[in-house]
Amino acid sequence: MKKFFLIFATLAFVAIACNPKDDPAKPDDGNNQENPDDNKPEEKPTITIDGSFDDWAAMPAEKVKVAKNASDGSWEAVKEIRVYANEEFVFYYIEFQKDTAKELLDDCFNKNSEDKDGDGMPIRLCINTDGEFESGYTSYFLDGYDFIIEGSLASENGVWGNFDGNFYQRIEIDGKMKWYNLKEAGNGICAGAGKDNKYEIMVIRAMFNAAALASPVPMQMGDNFQTGIRFYDPWWAELSNMPNENVSDDNTNGYGHLLDITVDK
Repeated sequence: MKKFFLIFATLAFVAIACNPKDDPAKPDDGNNQENPDDNKPEEKPTITIDGSFDDWAAMPAEKVKVAKNASDGSWEAVKEIRVYANEEFVFYYIEFQKDTAKELLDDCFNKNSEDKDGDGMPIRLCINTDGEFESGYTSYFLDGYDFIIEGSLASENGVWGNFDGNFYQRIEIDGKMKWYNLKEAGNGICAGAGKDNKYEIMVIRAMFNAAALASPVPMQMGDNFQTGIRFYDPWWAELSNMPNENVSDDNTNGYGHLLDITVDK
């Protein structure tokens, strides 16, 4: 009887010891039922172009490049810009000084009412893609850039409008460096929306690269690029360059370096 009890106890111990539910060394098979959210991929932050800027405020600071207007620079109209890029889009945030934004929108309306010859607050998105800072167009920033997207933020009626401009590349044509038109305005490469003194823009990377690769000098936007923005009033008088720097003996115009952007993957 004692022998039988010992055999039974031994078998019971082995059964308990081998129960996989109680085995702390069991590897995670990726199907953790107690915490299913632990296995989900990290969600990327997103921006919606709708004239509401809460999504910008919620963006992780380390993922967004910011340029603020220099305190002793040449311009005052633009307070700051921000840029965020993922694999599909490049997003721009623009914040004007409050009084300046209202005045500019009024100017757009008044200029068009007077002589129909005004433009609705034009800007140029300046983009460098080749990692070379001495090539391309070398004016207005401390770095050269290869492309611009030129369009207006406001309509002729003095309200914020959609941004979808002409797309140009700086290349040599007939022995001279010129802006080559890759796509006319209305091509759908961009979208934009504004409210009060803020405006946001989205550039579709696939459309940008399709046009840039079809150029006589093919190039494309990769995982790293540089960018800045030039601002004008409705008469094409210069309002600001962003980024900019304080005016000094070595930088009498207060030009700045382009923001260096790495795609968020």
